[in-house]
Amino acid sequence: MRVGVVRTQVPFVTGGAERHAAGLVSALRAYGHEACEIALPFKWYPVETLTDSILAARLTDLSESEGVPIDLMIGLKFPAYLARHPNPVFWLIHQHRQAYDMWDAGTSDLLDAPKGMMARDMIRAEDHDAFARSAKPIYANSQNVAGRLKKYLGLSSTPLYHPPPNAELLTQGNFGDYLFAPGRLNPSKRVDLMLRALAKAPTPLRLVIAGVAENPAYLDELRSLATALGVSGRVEWLGGIDDATMVRYYAQARAVVFTPQDEDLGYITLEAMLSGKPVITTTDAGGPLEFISQKQEGLIAAPDAEALAQAFSSLYEDAALAETLGEAGRARYQKMNISWEHVVETLTGQTAQPAPGPAQIAALEAKAAATPAEEAVARVQAAVAPPSAPSLPFASITEVLNAYDFDTMPAKDGSGPAPVEPGLAQYLGTHWTRYLTTLHHVIEAAPRDILDVGVFPPLAFEAMVVNALPDAKLSGIWEGPHPYAQSVKSLNGAYPDFDIELRPANIERDAMPYGDAEFDMVLGMEIFEHLALDPHFFLSQAARVLRPGGHIILTTPNVGSHRGVQKMLNGQSPYSFGLFVPTGGVYGRHNREYTPREVEALAHGAGFETHYLGTADVYEDHVNPATAALMIAREDDLNLRGENIVFVGRKAGPPTAPPPGLYHGDPARLSGGLSLSKQEVDTGLTQVTAHNTSSGWWPSSGAQSTALLAEWINENGYLVHTNVILPLNEAVAPEGKTTFSFRRSPEEMISAKGILRLQLFQTGVGAFTGTGRANMLELPCSEDTFLALAQQAL
Repeated sequence: MRVGVVRTQVPFVTGGAERHAAGLVSALRAYGHEACEIALPFKWYPVETLTDSILAARLTDLSESEGVPIDLMIGLKFPAYLARHPNPVFWLIHQHRQAYDMWDAGTSDLLDAPKGMMARDMIRAEDHDAFARSAKPIYANSQNVAGRLKKYLGLSSTPLYHPPPNAELLTQGNFGDYLFAPGRLNPSKRVDLMLRALAKAPTPLRLVIAGVAENPAYLDELRSLATALGVSGRVEWLGGIDDATMVRYYAQARAVVFTPQDEDLGYITLEAMLSGKPVITTTDAGGPLEFISQKQEGLIAAPDAEALAQAFSSLYEDAALAETLGEAGRARYQKMNISWEHVVETLTGQTAQPAPGPAQIAALEAKAAATPAEEAVARVQAAVAPPSAPSLPFASITEVLNAYDFDTMPAKDGSGPAPVEPGLAQYLGTHWTRYLTTLHHVIEAAPRDILDVGVFPPLAFEAMVVNALPDAKLSGIWEGPHPYAQSVKSLNGAYPDFDIELRPANIERDAMPYGDAEFDMVLGMEIFEHLALDPHFFLSQAARVLRPGGHIILTTPNVGSHRGVQKMLNGQSPYSFGLFVPTGGVYGRHNREYTPREVEALAHGAGFETHYLGTADVYEDHVNPATAALMIAREDDLNLRGENIVFVGRKAGPPTAPPPGLYHGDPARLSGGLSLSKQEVDTGLTQVTAHNTSSGWWPSSGAQSTALLAEWINENGYLVHTNVILPLNEAVAPEGKTTFSFRRSPEEMISAKGILRLQLFQTGVGAFTGTGRANMLELPCSEDTFLALAQQAL
């Protein structure tokens, strides 16, 4: 991807935010993306200049550069993230705190400005509108920032942590006789509080301060304060230092002092943890408190000199305590999955795979060559072996087919049921191991009401289910087009009879023909790969018909299987079934095959949590030795390299959104209806009503907003005008409606030499009608009226 990382730059100021942006760009490049920083200058005073900066950001178009599209904009800081882009994702370092918590605290400079309240309201409105433009989740660089966003704008966001600069260089050394206080020197970091605490702490404890003052006068004030307190001989002022010096001072410190007021994140906390040093902070520090707990990874004191001095003394007098807390901090950091790889995957929606260089490739090949072929094959086969078969009275699919009367034709002359068509019987036989694997997980969940999606006669698997779970009630969905019901009778009194009804539905377009919370389990066996339009819709409907805590079982071919890898290396498509089937229509072939993590991510977006995710070789157990050795050398998760994916999910909450990267646009909002709600022949007034039948709000502006696509067809049936986008007047809530009004002449209402065709449209994505969950509306319309509508669009 081509990614623009957008931030604000205050001239001559460099700190954590600037290093944050640089680190993100470096990580994006390391994982194969083309990325650069885009910095917009910012001055926040006076109010008139602040509003100019906001306007300048809003007028900045970052959709392309030199004619080449920018695929993704990552917005970090206000007001730079207000820039225009069709695909923004927000990872908030800073909103403009003067309009939020600092306003409430009485410390905002806007409070003293004549138009300060106007500026505050403008900033909040601009933020809200900007964040609404993105269909992706909002991320924050800390829980503190996320909490502020929720408190003031009512918007949820997810903390996304990242490593501090030079994380790989930081190491633990001895526990010396000084406290280390790195960072920019400004009043919000409260270095003066550290000096006052030092004055009350025992001699000869020292304080080493590293960092450059944003205002030289402030450094003079601090030096004067140290002299007045009588601690100037115990304070070392390093000023700006290079990375090697910083690493050395972290490594040899007794502890690290970090006492900001309501800090957003603060690299210093993470740097201290990586250096195995305890952190001394305050109860109002903000970000550091997300990582430091009292007497676990450090000490937390009240923000006054006396309390802070006691914390200084505790660690100065007890080096063993400092070492214990430091080790706990380092252990906690390692458990939190703080990595640039995780950040890049989250923000881009793509798996982060660093491009190996020649040396890495050579080392990988050597490692693969050193693995004995038999050992490699055995390890892969063990990892992808099916689970133990459940207890059944059948040893093969043939025995199942012989145990039941699957024929719907009445028997004549005492003859038994007609046998299942040989080709179909053979097909079912090839899936015997897969059926057993699926049944293993069905039995484990012990459902009573089961909905099998994509089932078709003969109902062999259903016969297996009722023999394992005799009390289970079975229902099904098939493509139809008619309902189907059957009472399947056993040919042996030892086996239970069962009834089933199959209702017709296209599971990508139609709501499942059942009410809410009717089932304990939904089965989707080998249907996921056939979906051509919208798997998120199917999964969301499955969640709807499941009871709370109910399960979904999905089985589908694994495009990333060891067999798929072998095919790719041999220049073949990795699909397990890539053949065209003209007689089967669009659903007769595999439209897309998935990796295990893709299936899991789609299920999570529909409100499921993972109960089980694995793979198995259910058709054949052959493993290519060279492929096996390569996967082992790569240290792949072999459990996810089997030919068939098995995902068992548990309904845990409402559907949210599909994972980024798998969809163009937001499919959750692509359902709606258009109707002619008013037509006054006398006045020509025409009103069209748009009904939001989706699960999400329709925004009326910004990226992926909902609008109307208007087209005009002449009297000869030719499409003459298209791609006219008419914005809606307002945002529309789920199940809400809005009207669009215009005028036609009374004559053309009855008979016009042309047709106006309207469709619901997601800007930058396309017409809803492609999903099958929206209609077109056609009205008699003259070309003049259509051109007037086009002017309205402009």
